[in-house]
Amino acid sequence: MSGQGSKFWGVVLTLGLTGGALTFLVAMMEESRAIDNPTPVFAVLVAGAIFFTLLRGPIGKTIAKMLEGSGGHDDQLLSRVEQLEDRLAELGMDQVHVAELEERLDFAERLLSQRESPGALRNPEA
Repeated sequence: MSGQGSKFWGVVLTLGLTGGALTFLVAMMEESRAIDNPTPVFAVLVAGAIFFTLLRGPIGKTIAKMLEGSGGHDDQLLSRVEQLEDRLAELGMDQVHVAELEERLDFAERLLSQRESPGALRNPEA
Protein backbone atom coordinates (compact mmCIF):
# COMPACT_ATOMS: atom_id res chain seq x y z
CA MET A 1 0.00 0.00 0.00
CA SER A 2 1.40 3.41 -0.87
CA GLY A 3 2.18 6.04 1.73
CA GLN A 4 -0.45 8.45 0.45
CA GLY A 5 -3.12 5.73 0.32
CA SER A 6 -2.40 4.56 3.85
CA LYS A 7 -2.52 8.14 5.12
CA PHE A 8 -5.84 8.68 3.38
CA TRP A 9 -7.39 5.56 4.89
CA GLY A 10 -5.90 6.45 8.28
CA VAL A 11 -7.58 9.83 8.16
CA VAL A 12 -10.87 8.31 6.99
CA LEU A 13 -10.73 5.75 9.80
CA THR A 14 -9.88 8.39 12.39
CA LEU A 15 -12.67 10.69 11.26
CA GLY A 16 -15.12 7.79 11.19
CA LEU A 17 -14.18 6.69 14.68
CA THR A 18 -14.39 10.28 15.90
CA GLY A 19 -17.85 10.67 14.38
CA GLY A 20 -18.99 7.42 15.97
CA ALA A 21 -17.57 8.46 19.31
CA LEU A 22 -19.30 11.84 19.15
CA THR A 23 -22.57 10.11 18.33
CA PHE A 24 -22.02 7.85 21.34
CA LEU A 25 -21.27 10.85 23.55
CA VAL A 26 -24.44 12.64 22.48
CA ALA A 27 -26.46 9.48 23.13
CA MET A 28 -24.87 9.11 26.58
CA MET A 29 -25.69 12.70 27.45
CA GLU A 30 -29.32 12.21 26.41
CA GLU A 31 -29.56 9.07 28.54
CA SER A 32 -27.91 10.73 31.53
CA ARG A 33 -30.64 13.37 31.69
CA ALA A 34 -33.23 10.76 32.64
CA ILE A 35 -31.02 8.97 35.20
CA ASP A 36 -30.12 10.24 38.67
CA ASN A 37 -26.82 8.34 38.60
CA PRO A 38 -23.86 10.66 37.69
CA THR A 39 -21.70 7.84 36.19
CA PRO A 40 -22.69 8.48 32.56
CA VAL A 41 -21.77 12.14 32.96
CA PHE A 42 -18.30 11.18 34.19
CA ALA A 43 -17.95 8.68 31.34
CA VAL A 44 -18.87 11.39 28.86
CA LEU A 45 -16.34 13.79 30.37
CA VAL A 46 -13.57 11.18 30.34
CA ALA A 47 -14.35 10.17 26.76
CA GLY A 48 -14.44 13.83 25.71
CA ALA A 49 -11.04 14.41 27.32
CA ILE A 50 -9.59 11.36 25.53
CA PHE A 51 -10.86 12.49 22.13
CA PHE A 52 -9.70 16.04 22.75
CA THR A 53 -6.23 14.70 23.57
CA LEU A 54 -6.19 12.52 20.45
CA LEU A 55 -7.27 15.35 18.19
CA ARG A 56 -4.71 17.73 19.70
CA GLY A 57 -1.99 15.07 19.49
CA PRO A 58 -0.17 13.52 16.54
CA ILE A 59 -3.38 12.22 14.96
CA GLY A 60 -4.92 15.68 14.90
CA LYS A 61 -1.69 17.20 13.57
CA THR A 62 -1.58 14.62 10.77
CA ILE A 63 -5.18 15.36 9.84
CA ALA A 64 -4.45 19.11 9.88
CA LYS A 65 -1.42 18.67 7.60
CA MET A 66 -3.45 16.63 5.14
CA LEU A 67 -6.27 19.18 5.13
CA GLU A 68 -3.81 22.05 4.63
CA GLY A 69 -2.05 20.17 1.87
CA SER A 70 1.42 20.54 3.35
CA GLY A 71 3.54 17.51 3.97
CA GLY A 72 7.09 16.20 3.96
CA HIS A 73 6.88 14.97 0.37
CA ASP A 74 6.79 18.48 -1.12
CA ASP A 75 10.59 18.71 -1.28
CA GLN A 76 10.83 15.36 -3.06
CA LEU A 77 8.08 16.33 -5.45
CA LEU A 78 9.76 19.64 -6.21
CA SER A 79 13.10 17.96 -6.94
CA ARG A 80 11.42 15.42 -9.24
CA VAL A 81 9.64 18.19 -11.14
CA GLU A 82 12.95 20.01 -11.57
CA GLN A 83 14.59 16.82 -12.86
CA LEU A 84 11.76 16.31 -15.33
CA GLU A 85 12.06 19.89 -16.54
CA ASP A 86 15.82 19.37 -17.07
CA ARG A 87 15.13 16.20 -19.06
CA LEU A 88 12.55 18.01 -21.17
CA ALA A 89 15.08 20.76 -21.93
CA GLU A 90 17.63 18.11 -22.97
CA LEU A 91 15.05 16.44 -25.20
CA GLY A 92 14.29 19.80 -26.79
CA MET A 93 17.98 20.27 -27.58
CA ASP A 94 18.15 16.74 -28.98
CA GLN A 95 15.21 17.51 -31.27
CA VAL A 96 17.05 20.59 -32.56
CA HIS A 97 20.14 18.47 -33.29
CA VAL A 98 18.04 15.83 -35.06
CA ALA A 99 16.40 18.53 -37.19
CA GLU A 100 19.86 19.89 -38.17
CA LEU A 101 21.02 16.39 -39.07
CA GLU A 102 17.92 15.86 -41.21
CA GLU A 103 18.63 19.08 -43.07
CA ARG A 104 22.24 18.02 -43.69
CA LEU A 105 21.09 14.62 -44.89
CA ASP A 106 18.58 16.20 -47.28
CA PHE A 107 21.30 18.51 -48.60
CA ALA A 108 23.69 15.60 -49.14
CA GLU A 109 20.97 13.60 -50.92
CA ARG A 110 20.24 16.57 -53.23
CA LEU A 111 23.93 16.95 -54.04
CA LEU A 112 24.27 13.26 -54.80
CA SER A 113 21.19 13.24 -57.03
CA GLN A 114 22.43 16.28 -59.02
CA ARG A 115 25.87 14.84 -59.57
CA GLU A 116 26.62 13.52 -63.01
CA SER A 117 27.39 9.90 -63.66
CA PRO A 118 30.92 8.79 -62.67
CA GLY A 119 31.87 7.86 -66.24
CA ALA A 120 31.17 11.39 -67.53
CA LEU A 121 33.47 12.90 -64.95
CA ARG A 122 36.38 10.63 -65.91
CA ASN A 123 36.04 11.20 -69.61
CA PRO A 124 35.65 14.98 -70.12
CA GLU A 125 35.77 14.70 -73.93
CA ALA A 126 32.54 12.80 -74.19
